[in-house]
Amino acid sequence: MPYTAEHKQQSRGRILQSAVRLFTRQGFESTSIDAVMADAGLTRGSFYAHFNSKQDLYAQAIAYTPVFSVFGQTKPEDLTEQRWLAKLVSGYLSQGHLHKAEQPCPLAFLVTDVAVNEPEARQAYTDVYLKMNQLIRTYTKNFSHCDRETVMAVTAMMIGGVAVARTLSDRKAEKALLESCRQVALQLLGAVE
Repeated sequence: MPYTAEHKQQSRGRILQSAVRLFTRQGFESTSIDAVMADAGLTRGSFYAHFNSKQDLYAQAIAYTPVFSVFGQTKPEDLTEQRWLAKLVSGYLSQGHLHKAEQPCPLAFLVTDVAVNEPEARQAYTDVYLKMNQLIRTYTKNFSHCDRETVMAVTAMMIGGVAVARTLSDRKAEKALLESCRQVALQLLGAVE
C-alpha cells in the first residue's frame, strides 16, 4: 500500500528538521545522509524519494528554517510589535540560542559553510536572510522609522554577533558580546523590552 501524501510530507519535514539540526552543529562536510536519516528515524532508501542529493537537502534545509526558527513564530495577540520584536531579538542574541536551541539559526551557524557551498545553498541563504529583514521591517513600521539599510545592518550584526560568540572559549566574553549586540540592535530598531 503506497504512503499517503500526508505521510510523505511528515517524513520530508522530519528529514528537513534533522538536516538543519545536524548541518548547524557539524557543517555540510561532516554531516552524512546516513546521519540525517538516522536522526530522522528513517531509512537511507527513503532519502531519494524526497531529495536529489545531499546538496539539494542542504539548500532545502536552509530554506525550511523560517518554518520553525525564532523569527518564524507568530506574534502573540497580547504583545505589541515593539515588544514582540524586542523578545525575538533578545532570544536570538542569547546564550540559550548558542548552546540550548534545538534548531539554531543557520544564518549564524552556517555563515562560513554556505559561503563556500554551491549556488543553490547560497540562494536559499539569501532568501532566508532577506525574509528575516522583511519580517523585522514589517514589525518596525508601526513604531519606528527604521529604513531598509538600518535593518540590514542590524541583522548583519545579529548574525555576525552569534557567529563570533560561537567561536569564543570565554563564556563571559561571549555573554558580553551578545549583550552588546542586543542593546545596540534594540536601540537601532527602536524596540523596547
